[in-house]
Amino acid sequence: MTIQGNMILRTAARAAMAVAMLVGASAAHAQDDEGLPRLEVQWKGFDIRLTGGAAAQGAVFDDDDPTTESPDAQIDLFARLNAQWTSPGGIIIGANVEQNSRRRASEVLEAGEIYGFVASDYGRVEVGLQDGPADTLAFAAPLVALGQVRGEFSRYAGTQALLRALDTQDAFKVIYLSPPVEGLRGGVSWSPKVRRNATAVDSRERIEVNNAFEFGLQYQQPVGDWILGASAGYATGEADPITTRADLNSWSIGAEARKGPLRIGAAYVDRGDSNRLDRGFDQWEVNGGVGWITPDWGVAGSVALTRSSDRENRLIGVGGFYQLHPNIQLRADVVSFREERFLIATDSGIASVVEVLFTI
Repeated sequence: MTIQGNMILRTAARAAMAVAMLVGASAAHAQDDEGLPRLEVQWKGFDIRLTGGAAAQGAVFDDDDPTTESPDAQIDLFARLNAQWTSPGGIIIGANVEQNSRRRASEVLEAGEIYGFVASDYGRVEVGLQDGPADTLAFAAPLVALGQVRGEFSRYAGTQALLRALDTQDAFKVIYLSPPVEGLRGGVSWSPKVRRNATAVDSRERIEVNNAFEFGLQYQQPVGDWILGASAGYATGEADPITTRADLNSWSIGAEARKGPLRIGAAYVDRGDSNRLDRGFDQWEVNGGVGWITPDWGVAGSVALTRSSDRENRLIGVGGFYQLHPNIQLRADVVSFREERFLIATDSGIASVVEVLFTI
């Protein structure tokens, strides 16, 4: 990293600390303002809510890639519909629809889910485009808003962390999630097919996985003032031979400790050769972080080391959000990255991203 990059990183870190102190002191006033009325209907067991919004994002970054131009900016639109009906016996039937105008990089903000669900004392069944239990039940470094090491910075420069097992993302699937039993909860999902970049002329550029399964297990218990948890996730699937890619075969283990707004989490991820054209890639990752998250504001910091047979990626990220108004949220991230391709090149730098979100 350049001397200028180091100076930017130190300055950004000091600024982040100052912002965190300011936010903590003033967040209590954010909800004093009266926001716009919610678009929701509640009637005879039905609960329907529509949410929409727009986000304006700007980034300044310094990296070793001459093809990227700083500063840069993005505009994103999103809409979310949540609808459910609760029967007199307590069974909940509903549907969730979430869509962005373009794909988000942040683990926290990504949306593309369309699914229906049924929930009861015996668990929850979901059918549609939704993340599977290898993702939803997994613990890892805590993230907020723009996503830090697995976040929006990668829109502009660098490569984000894996965070959890490489999975089927929001491909169509059937999911079962068990109810918690003495702190233990499990889940399984099946996707008949997973498709990414399906229109590519060169079949090797496609990701086509058939009969993909995800398994997730989560355990939580209170210990004094803390809630401690552990998780395990596994994803597997058969790559279509036409792509010449390796099968999906990835797993992760994670842990989390919570006390009020404090979150501490970490994970180990083994991707192996999953979805790779080259064999012997053997990618793995360790990540960890800490966060302080309240309804009105939150900050988080995370680190990740991702390594494979031919490259290594080191990430350090800090960021947060502040609810300026019930309908306006300010978000910011600063991420340092160093990706080394052994015997070839090193791409290192820093990216700062700021976003203003308006919702109704």
